[in-house]
Amino acid sequence: MSRIVHSTANAVVSAKLAALSRMSCQAGGGRGADREAAICQAVVELLNEISYESVTMDAVAARAKASKATIYRRWSNKGELVVEALQGMVLARDLPLPDTGSLRDDIIARIDQQMKDPVLASVNTAALKVLVYAASSEPELAKEMRTSIRDSQLAAWQTLLRRAHARGELQQEVDPDLMFEVIQGQFCARTGVEAGAVDDGYVEHVVDNVMMPVILHAGSAISRSGTAVK
Repeated sequence: MSRIVHSTANAVVSAKLAALSRMSCQAGGGRGADREAAICQAVVELLNEISYESVTMDAVAARAKASKATIYRRWSNKGELVVEALQGMVLARDLPLPDTGSLRDDIIARIDQQMKDPVLASVNTAALKVLVYAASSEPELAKEMRTSIRDSQLAAWQTLLRRAHARGELQQEVDPDLMFEVIQGQFCARTGVEAGAVDDGYVEHVVDNVMMPVILHAGSAISRSGTAVK
């Protein structure tokens, strides 16, 4: 029974990945866009099954039922393909932003979305594998991956912070980069280095004891010199 459930869940995720990959590659339209969508989907699926090092252009081509020539016409190397595929999937997954009336609760709800949405969880798993590998082996790829993740998430975090500022929770606007850096540092370390679970309790612990103190300090009307900003 568990195998059937697991297989069904995988099929659902694959179907959603296919739909999203089509959305993320629709700009060109036509058969070429469908082919690119299949390639993007293949990248994410493979990264959820094997290590980044084991993913090859041959494997992507076989999974996507495309030729390597087709892939190389669009992407010059594996790193470029992976970064663009993952970013496109995140941008295409247009989930409604939480609006609870509380910055703390909005942050927790947003992280919960990213953890429990099957497609975003799949993409996040893939992205983490790339980051862990690239951090020690390909610094430039690691930089591109971090920038890609940042760019795909920044608008959402900026919206949450602006709402909090408008409600009066923050006395001045906070750079959304700060939120991204804290989130990436905490959760990448937890899953990639410590191999620990990121459950609801851990998320609340990080938000209450790390993120909110940092954000509230940055959003307070206190200058770096310690004097009140008028």
